[in-house]
Amino acid sequence: MKVFIFDYRKFKKHVLLLGAFIFCACIFSALLYQQQILPATAKKYAIYKVKTDQKVAALTFDISWGTEVPGPVLDILKEHHVKSTFFISGPWAVKHPEFPKRIVSDGHEIASHGEEHVNLSEYAKSEVKKNILTSQEKIKQVTGVTPTLIRTPNGDWNDMVLTTAEELNYKVIQWSADSLDWKKPGVQVIVDRVLKRTQPGAIILMHASDTCSQTPEALPQVLEGLKQQGYQLVTVSELLKYGEGTID
Repeated sequence: MKVFIFDYRKFKKHVLLLGAFIFCACIFSALLYQQQILPATAKKYAIYKVKTDQKVAALTFDISWGTEVPGPVLDILKEHHVKSTFFISGPWAVKHPEFPKRIVSDGHEIASHGEEHVNLSEYAKSEVKKNILTSQEKIKQVTGVTPTLIRTPNGDWNDMVLTTAEELNYKVIQWSADSLDWKKPGVQVIVDRVLKRTQPGAIILMHASDTCSQTPEALPQVLEGLKQQGYQLVTVSELLKYGEGTID
């Protein structure tokens, strides 16, 4: 007859191990469940393009100074029946009100390019807020429009800048197809860069300040080239209706 000796210490050890295993399993399951039902806190980012498979893109222009280039750019857009988004600075708007007013009357979208052309990430939150609101007031004074989109000068931003802009009801818009027209690299270079870099959901960056003297000559070829590729050009706000704004 076999005699079994009950080892209390081993039994206790096994019970404790089993209990620890069950406890860890429960914690792991709870974390998985929580991950499924609670939204993840994503890092903030500026919008560089829109996620879509449709051949639609937004053509945008920055303007901070000058009177020679804006008129021809607007004439060309009108001739081609294209609506764009213009990111204009506050000082330029009040100095040359006829152009912002025409941008609105021609059916384009008005957006902000801030007050001073500085890297906002290098300033305190209070200064960033002041910059945005001062520009907003000037743009509204001239056009009657309160912008809800802003392109930060030099494409510079950080979490603080994005948070401040969001608190003021702005979306920060950058670009995915850069024409580099401000460098005046040559008309054909500008055209080729835009046509090669435009993809579905792209935000195209061009300029209508006077320093970008090659833009009016390049623009008709850009518009014709994108049309031949099957692209529909819309404003940024219209583009955002096609999908989620993303950084890549």
